[in-house]
Amino acid sequence: MKTIYSTLLAVGLLSLFAGCPIGAQNVEGLKYPPLNQLTVPEVQKVTLDNGMQLYLLQDKSLPVFNVSARINCGEYLEPADKVGLANICGMVMRTGGTAKWTGDQIDEMLEGIGGRVETGIDVTSAGASINVLSEYTDLALEVLAEILRRPVFNEDKIDLAKMQHRTGIARRNDEISTVARREFLKLIYGADSPYARHTEYATINTITRDDLVAFHDRYFKPENVQLAVWGDIDADTMIEQIKKYFGDWQRGSEPVPPPPAVNYEYRSKVFYAEKTDVEQAYIRIGHIGGLATDPDYADRIVMSSILGEGFGSRLTDAVRTKLGLAYSTGGRYISNFGYPGYFFAMAATKPQSALQATREMLTQIKSMLTDPPTEPEMKKGKDGYLNSFVFNFDSRREVLDRMMTYDFYGLPEDFLQQEKMKVESVTPEAVQAAAKTNIRPDEMIVLVVGNAAQFDEPLENLGLGPVDTIDITIPSGEVKKEVLKNDENLDKGTALLMKAIETAGGLANFKKVQSTSINATITVSSPQGEIALQYETANVYPQQSRSVIYMMGQPFYDIRNGTEGWKTGETGEVVPMTEEDIADNRKEQKRDFIYIFSQADHPYYEAVYDGPDISIDDVYIEYVAISDEDGDQLCRLGIGKDGQLVCKAYYGPTPFGPGLVEETYYEWTEVDGIKVPMKLKRTFNGQDFGSTVVSEFLVNPQLNSDLFARPTP
Repeated sequence: MKTIYSTLLAVGLLSLFAGCPIGAQNVEGLKYPPLNQLTVPEVQKVTLDNGMQLYLLQDKSLPVFNVSARINCGEYLEPADKVGLANICGMVMRTGGTAKWTGDQIDEMLEGIGGRVETGIDVTSAGASINVLSEYTDLALEVLAEILRRPVFNEDKIDLAKMQHRTGIARRNDEISTVARREFLKLIYGADSPYARHTEYATINTITRDDLVAFHDRYFKPENVQLAVWGDIDADTMIEQIKKYFGDWQRGSEPVPPPPAVNYEYRSKVFYAEKTDVEQAYIRIGHIGGLATDPDYADRIVMSSILGEGFGSRLTDAVRTKLGLAYSTGGRYISNFGYPGYFFAMAATKPQSALQATREMLTQIKSMLTDPPTEPEMKKGKDGYLNSFVFNFDSRREVLDRMMTYDFYGLPEDFLQQEKMKVESVTPEAVQAAAKTNIRPDEMIVLVVGNAAQFDEPLENLGLGPVDTIDITIPSGEVKKEVLKNDENLDKGTALLMKAIETAGGLANFKKVQSTSINATITVSSPQGEIALQYETANVYPQQSRSVIYMMGQPFYDIRNGTEGWKTGETGEVVPMTEEDIADNRKEQKRDFIYIFSQADHPYYEAVYDGPDISIDDVYIEYVAISDEDGDQLCRLGIGKDGQLVCKAYYGPTPFGPGLVEETYYEWTEVDGIKVPMKLKRTFNGQDFGSTVVSEFLVNPQLNSDLFARPTP
């Protein structure tokens, strides 16, 4: 049957082109009927007595009810030492519950009716949205009102949001393109600018529930809210329903500060960020951009398309198609409403082509000022915009969100239609004039990310002056507790440590331990519940370590063999460890209590008494701070009155990023003359992280040297 249909289709196509030689079709001569005229739906606007602005659009085509809110606040309002506050506020408003319902109850309620309510805060605005069947309109409005007006900011949900941020911080250098964009924005706007700054462990750690409550109370006020409602509604009835839930919301007493101005200094400068674990070099070139309200905005739209947007652009044709230097290349002149955008050109190339690609990109950027666009370029530059213009109207939400934005910035409702008409009338002369006004090829920032040792030439050869190196190391955020180090505390700490060693089997027996291996089950706490994973580890002190976690049958490795090592990367492939990974792994082995106990009489370690505590299972313990030969504190050991090791605390890496890890030990069992715990629990920054149950603990086992070699597929 399929063959018959294929034959009929082929015959039909041949008959369609009968009498026309193949390859001689006049594609450019094809005539198309005019596109349907776009009509903007009529939206009813109402302002409540408390200043809340409503946008109402009736659409009976489907039995659905939709809301999109724009709130005048943003990340730019958060303190510099609490970056992440606004984002967490936007998350936990929804997840953390309200005065009437918990977050989990809201989830269950929405799941039962097939509805969705979302909230979030970005750089210059906050938002909320609703999508439910229209029969649940009243309930949806009540849920939205509770979330916007009366969030309770549950501590558990705050901790979860913080953990998600820490995970993002830990992984922020994984992708070279992400590194390049982040560091480029910091060069454009300044590292401390709200338009470029980002979260750190330190800023996340300082955020408290009180901070979230204060941020919400300050900015979530009715006069700051624009609320668009559309779907199966009656406008008059909807106004009364909204008044029912929002009408008694009291105005605020202070206006919201505007986003800060951008102070940019044009300069010609090369910057380099080292990333040696990739086989790419990533290049970004550019400077500050403009506003969408600038007089030549339409000219810049066409200019941007001709230079760098898609196939047929000068950057793509030259760098990728003709020279074959990059798989990905392009550029764009970005214009914002609230603050200036930025101009950039980018390319991802092999390291051995880094400078060649950079020079060609600079050449193409300069060509916009010297070489007027050709007729095909003008067609390409306009068509890319005009042919996609219809998609600005493919959903009611897009139309209403845009209308709220235009109203907020005091722009006419037909701003977009005016923009389209201006693009249609752009001339080659206007494009070149816009390039001369808005692009400064001799005052560009050049950022290259990659492994400079593999570049085709030194970056200095670009002739743009000395190269500044950007440090992309992720700060730990560790707040070190000062330990009073004196002779008395050294003596007391050493005595307490020796008591713990004696209780666990004695120094002589621990000195016999050259290696260990463990099989265990790790139970990890997650938002979806507890996950059980199989775990194997082996240590040959102090040079070799191996740990393997099995997740759904897939092994995830972490192996060190002296000064080299391997781990399972983000894509599931085994990749070499970085120097930082190896240092972290070595430090982890140093803080292994078995190794500490075996080396206690060696000056390598230093034990300082660090005071009593009863925070672990209400058991009285005394802490000993353990430092290595460099004076770095490795961990704090908590020891009970009977000399039993109760816990260990340290600041170190986890799957959620660096943080305070506390291990509590249980079920001590004798193995070959020493006592070891067969169960332990962990917390991360005070939150339950999981537990480990040991099924096999071997002392001085026969370990195959292949265990510490690079794993093979």
